[in-house]
Amino acid sequence: MSRNLIAVTGVTVLLGLTLACTSNSSTPLTPTPPATVTPASDATLKVSAPVAQSPVGGVKPATGPAMLVVSASTAPFAATPALQYRFQVFNAANAMVENVVVNSTSHAVDADLTVNAAYTWWGRAEYQGFVGPWSAKASFLAPESAFLGVSTFADPLTTGKTVGQQRGGTFIPGQGWQALSQNDGIDYDLQTNCHDCKLEFDATNFGPQEGLPFEKDSKWVSMGDASAFGSFQAFRDHPWKMHLVQRADYPRGMEIIWRNGGTDADGGDPGDHRIKLTDTPITFASSTIYHFVLDWGPLGYTVSVNGILVFEEGWDHWFEPTNHRVSLGCYPRGETMVGIIYRNIKLTKHVPYVG
Repeated sequence: MSRNLIAVTGVTVLLGLTLACTSNSSTPLTPTPPATVTPASDATLKVSAPVAQSPVGGVKPATGPAMLVVSASTAPFAATPALQYRFQVFNAANAMVENVVVNSTSHAVDADLTVNAAYTWWGRAEYQGFVGPWSAKASFLAPESAFLGVSTFADPLTTGKTVGQQRGGTFIPGQGWQALSQNDGIDYDLQTNCHDCKLEFDATNFGPQEGLPFEKDSKWVSMGDASAFGSFQAFRDHPWKMHLVQRADYPRGMEIIWRNGGTDADGGDPGDHRIKLTDTPITFASSTIYHFVLDWGPLGYTVSVNGILVFEEGWDHWFEPTNHRVSLGCYPRGETMVGIIYRNIKLTKHVPYVG
């Protein structure tokens, strides 16, 4: 037997088998193979039970998704190998709603939980088919969606769900959310205004002049007062709005309309800050993934695509709609880009922030 094989066997015996203490009996000790069982009382991996650290005691996390955290398990008689951890979540009827193994002592719950409903959970360590003892069960109340009550959020859209309010469209596993009509969108309603922020998102599956067959300019993203999103005219005429436009009349044309409290088209503050470009440096192709960044603050805004600055304009008045809504596409005008796929939506505040 090689030296390496002896070492591996020793670790396996110490971690996976129940070893008897040395005795005076002449009967040889025979290790018992571990059983393939999962109850907490039938652990086959000789490690300590993890301790549920958060959330515990029926608390409600400030934002979602709920992040489950346990302490690391340790092996008493050998160096602890790289363990995996299984997390299980149960509803009030003790029905399992999530069962997942991860390479970490923490896990963000992926199941759709009912806000303010009570849930219990526990975790255990696992290693190459061996299972450790479960932690004691802990409890929590399901939190609100991740963007509620704050001015920032992150929404990957690749997991088949959104923290926003979905309006039509469909999810494509691993790819994101796809708009299927000009009236589709996803709304993110902020509970406080985001005066000095950065919005980022990835978009693909669109080419040049997507609105040409409809004789419309298509929109990638919109922002404004949520109360104005209920009708075409209300959104069109509102003094607080933004939409980023792909022009239908030029293959590389783009436009930005950003109103910071007024409709004055002459660029006053507050007013309608608008830039039209017939030939940007961006050549659109449906196979390309485009990373959009909209950055705004007390001095103005910038818009870039794949690191290329496309728009830049100054102002001296905050962008502060009363009910700040960020929306993918532009369903109030029926001008969402059909077929476009979005993912990795992220809104962050600049620091320091004055508001």
